[in-house]
Amino acid sequence: MGIHGTDGTYHAYRSVVPLPLHGWREMTTGDVSNIAGNGGILASDTTPIMLGVGSTISQEISWAASNNDQIGCQVPLPADFDGRQDVLFEAWVYSGTTDPASFTLQTSWDGGTAVSTTVTDGAKSATVHKISAVIPASSIPDAASYVSVTLDPAAHTTNATNLANARLSYLPRRV
Repeated sequence: MGIHGTDGTYHAYRSVVPLPLHGWREMTTGDVSNIAGNGGILASDTTPIMLGVGSTISQEISWAASNNDQIGCQVPLPADFDGRQDVLFEAWVYSGTTDPASFTLQTSWDGGTAVSTTVTDGAKSATVHKISAVIPASSIPDAASYVSVTLDPAAHTTNATNLANARLSYLPRRV
């Protein structure tokens, strides 16, 4: 899958910044939970929970029905990151047949103003599928060195919402 850059050039290759599940922490309006809340580290007894998936060795983050607690992480950006191009946020999610997996995504580049967008495709599926959102280049510093990301699940009163994987995808800077 390719993308056209802001200069009109078609790029068939995109680079990826992983957002590892174990790097996410529970937050309240951007603040990490206090020590009584284990510093926001997700576990089997937090909300949301870090869930082991059946007999497999994979994990996911799971929000019980009606739980809308915010999670967040911060990651460094690679040296070839180009903030002059749009960035794609991708998440592999599932929910159930009643409530679609949907999130409000906020990104803050180098500690700047938070940029907010909705991540959804409207699918009501108990099968893992990808949802995505574009973060416009106009919201990103040209030479950003790190990004903070938060996710707030949308209302989901019937089904749990589950996050199996997340990443940022970008066009690398041409040298």
